[in-house]
Order: sequence, then C-alpha cells, then structure tokens
Amino acid sequence: MQRLVEGSVEAITWNDWHVYLNDEAASIPLPLNARAEVLLREAGLEIEQPVSGTAVLLGHDDNGEELDAPPHLLRLAEQLFDAALAA
Repeated sequence: MQRLVEGSVEAITWNDWHVYLNDEAASIPLPLNARAEVLLREAGLEIEQPVSGTAVLLGHDDNGEELDAPPHLLRLAEQLFDAALAA
C-alpha cells in the first residue's frame, strides 16, 4: 500500500468503505487529486485537508476484511465524473 500512495499510509474509514491516502501529502509535493476529494466529500466524508496523491478506495465487511469498493461508491463516482468505471 505504501508504494501505491507513495509514502506513509493513512486510512480513513467511513460506513462500509475506507480510503488509503499518503499521510504526509500536505508536507510533500504530491499533486492535488480533485476527483478523489470530490468523491470523498460527496460520499459523506468530512475531510479537513485537500486530497493529494493517490487515493485507494476499498470496501470492508463487519470484521474489517477488505473487499472491492461497494457498488454505491462506484455509482457515485460514475455519476460525478460521467464515466463508466471498471468493475
């Protein structure tokens, strides 16, 4: 996961999904990720900082086991960005 987010990992959990972000993104030069920020905010997550770098979104079950991103999150992304996402 550290390779995907290019550094230390921060996990933020919300309902039936979570997102992994670089926890040092505010202090190192990673590009802003406006799409991820819009998706996270529209999905109900209250975030204090802009989202920078890669965002990895996954689902999880009641035991915390990772799953594919939930269908409702994929549908929201498709609606927001007018693009079909691979399943």
